[in-house]
Amino acid sequence: MDVKSLYTFIAVVDHGSFATAAKALQLSASAVSVQMRGLESDVSLRLFDRSRRPPVVTPEGLDFVQRAREVIAIWEDLSDSLRRDSNSGKLRIGAVHTAVSSILPAALRRLQEAHPNLEMRLTTGLAHDLDAALRAGSIDVALTTAAAELTPGYVFRTISEQRLVVLAHAGAAGDNFRDILRRNPYVRFSRHARVGELVERALLANGIRVQSSMEVDTQDGVLALVAAGLGASVVPEYPGLRTSRFRVEILGDPPTIRRLGLMFDPASPRRRFCDLLESELRAVTADPGLLSQGGLPLSATPQAPRSRPDQNEGRRSPP
Repeated sequence: MDVKSLYTFIAVVDHGSFATAAKALQLSASAVSVQMRGLESDVSLRLFDRSRRPPVVTPEGLDFVQRAREVIAIWEDLSDSLRRDSNSGKLRIGAVHTAVSSILPAALRRLQEAHPNLEMRLTTGLAHDLDAALRAGSIDVALTTAAAELTPGYVFRTISEQRLVVLAHAGAAGDNFRDILRRNPYVRFSRHARVGELVERALLANGIRVQSSMEVDTQDGVLALVAAGLGASVVPEYPGLRTSRFRVEILGDPPTIRRLGLMFDPASPRRRFCDLLESELRAVTADPGLLSQGGLPLSATPQAPRSRPDQNEGRRSPP
């Protein structure tokens, strides 16, 4: 058994088929198949059910992939430690959309400038998806919204506490936050997002009913629609939000607070990189002037913003 076969096996599981994994790895499908048969022989496990087309991962394979990820993490950490710069290596970061729209780019810029040999990979997603990705080992750290209950075995380091605010176009009608929400169409932040769930609870707690015209699953999408005068919304407050384009009013008294922070396994082989990221995020949060140094200085795989008519008021968020 070699490390290359483990990488290939993980790719097959993540991509869902031999053919798609082969394309991603720039290999032929037959080469992937040969590697997988060799791996099955080496570990004496039936990793795939080849009676189905395409082959599917067996329960033994699903169990083995978790161990494979652990081996790869240890291998990569060992490789990193053999390099001259102790801060060389790779950090796979997952982040909620609201963080990518605010404090994360500037922190990544600072981190890259301080440690140019640190390779960073960024995936954006909803908080629930990032939790799953962290448990599966496909990311090393998640910049996410605090959950009601912390996943066992992980730590959550609060980076900032953000008030929920009502956001409207600069020329929107309304004398206060209640009046703004009453007199303007509502651009709803996705209830599939953890911050969206928090917004829904805050509206309910303040006795506010909104007329929703559309639902958007990224903060960038919300900001663009509000700036275009298509409605008002509720989002977490962050430095730089208060511009001439928007009216910003605190939601409620006292306001509802969203906690944004880093979640990771404290025993992770990339723990030191998580600590470096935490330090830069705290620096950016403490000095809003650093936000102007933002950008995405890394390979990023963001999800495109989507909007859809809000037709199902009773839909529940996924667990």
